[in-house]
Amino acid sequence: MAAPEQPLLSVTLIARDEEDRLPDALASVAFADERIVVVDAATTDRTEEIALEAGARVLVRPFDGFGQQKNAAAALASHQWILSIDADEIVSPRLAVEIRARLAAMAFETSPPAAFRVPIRLEFLGRELRFGRDTVVRPARLYDRARARFSDEPVHEKIIATGRVESLEESILHRSYRDLAHYLDKLDLYTTLASEAKWAAGKGSGGFLPARVLWEFFDRAFLRLGFLDGSAGLTFAALSSANTLLKYLKLRELERAIARGDRLPPQGVRIEDTAALQVRARFRFR
Repeated sequence: MAAPEQPLLSVTLIARDEEDRLPDALASVAFADERIVVVDAATTDRTEEIALEAGARVLVRPFDGFGQQKNAAAALASHQWILSIDADEIVSPRLAVEIRARLAAMAFETSPPAAFRVPIRLEFLGRELRFGRDTVVRPARLYDRARARFSDEPVHEKIIATGRVESLEESILHRSYRDLAHYLDKLDLYTTLASEAKWAAGKGSGGFLPARVLWEFFDRAFLRLGFLDGSAGLTFAALSSANTLLKYLKLRELERAIARGDRLPPQGVRIEDTAALQVRARFRFR
């Protein structure tokens, strides 16, 4: 009896204004049988051209949320198994080997998993962080399109599987921040959005803020061993603590300005509205 064929692999990406990071992402998944890039129609740089030059299939469509965009990419896939990555992510050579080996093994399984979680490690200031908080996440990224798909949520999308979900060992490197200026841009924007979301939810800025900020740094830098990543780890812990500080300072400033009549409440702001703003902000600064 002939041996079963190994499942083929499609890799999907979504991108907007990623001409600087997309080439490395596509090169890291050259082992796949197919690469698909869905480009936001609002893109202003050479993202589409670069994807085509790399031999990827390309769809240009208006951005309507992360879940919808990723499912649109999956709909173009020719193969059953899909690996979803972002344009600022790099699949390690060891992960490429592990994925191929796992797909080959599944050809002989009667009840294979529906999806696999993949460790994603954060790169900050040119260093891959291995300690601290929020530096390693493990979302499902490799999935059987017949038994799993992305949720339709516009932000914080996740894979919903109708079967067993297992974990891979090797990792993806997430280059979320181009440089320190890029991080500070995101910090300013996200803390403003977060303060408005807290105001919309009726959450006050009470509490002893200095203690909260100091605890945030101590937890990230020492309890979670961020200091073991050297200056990059300590800087990330400090800036993450600054996120907490700025978020609550902006909330206090907003509350006081509204109370004095110097500012109208954010027009029509609800929790749902701030989530929508976060969608646009996240896609702009990924």
